[in-house]
Amino acid sequence: MSFVATPEQIRTFQEYSATPSFPPEAIVVDFVTTPEFIASVLPPGFEAQEQPTGHIMLSGMESKLCGEFDCAIVTIDVKYRGRPGTYMLEIIISGDSPVTWGREVWGECKKTGTCRLWRSGDYRYAYAERGSVRLVEIQGKFGDELPSQKREGFNYEIKAFPHSSGKGLQWEPRVNCVKVEEEDVRHSVGEGRLTIRGTVADPLHSIPIKSIGEFRYHSGRADYTVVEDSELGCGDAYVPYMIGRHYEDLRIFKIGAEWTQSKDNEQEPEMFSVQHLTTPGFK
Repeated sequence: MSFVATPEQIRTFQEYSATPSFPPEAIVVDFVTTPEFIASVLPPGFEAQEQPTGHIMLSGMESKLCGEFDCAIVTIDVKYRGRPGTYMLEIIISGDSPVTWGREVWGECKKTGTCRLWRSGDYRYAYAERGSVRLVEIQGKFGDELPSQKREGFNYEIKAFPHSSGKGLQWEPRVNCVKVEEEDVRHSVGEGRLTIRGTVADPLHSIPIKSIGEFRYHSGRADYTVVEDSELGCGDAYVPYMIGRHYEDLRIFKIGAEWTQSKDNEQEPEMFSVQHLTTPGFK
């Protein structure tokens, strides 16, 4: 039946949504920031971990859910109800279905963009881009492949939606605790350079990165399971964190002459400083 899912379509959607898998090819780098920055972006109910650290990942992914897509993620290390995990500040994704599913099902702060990875011998280059700005660039030389390994951790996603009236939230935000089980079939480490840029919509420049670790390349399988779902319990106090991560600054868009009488007062794109950082072993 047109526009109405069949029982088989419903079964598939629910089965795949309950146990998604996203095998990545990725380059990851850990960074150290400041306790003050971590505190400034933590939503109510979340705590900082002992060290002010975070992670940047640039990747291409296949999936058992929504096809292939580009993926770039910036996270910080947090605690929620005493359990360590990561909290996303930025996630750049290509493709309608990966963006829509992530935002609507888990509450991820996905935005549409591109991420590309290239390899030439021992050298690798990757970037993430939105709005014609290469927000993150990684370039480095990688060593020999290391033995396979398994990793496990938790991601925290906050599922919240603006109220249909345009004011406040539709309902109380919910925290999804997502368990991630990864097997790196291939992985290696490397040294090189990280470049960070920012815009009003994607303010990565505002993260004061003090140092970075070595680059880590990995390829394998990653399985995701929501293991806990609970109310955040802060109501509209979450609004600044939702708008700041999920949406563009609407002031950057042109308003039609019917409303401005051609007396436009548009915000011009701001220029922000660029951060260039190198890994400890880079020469």
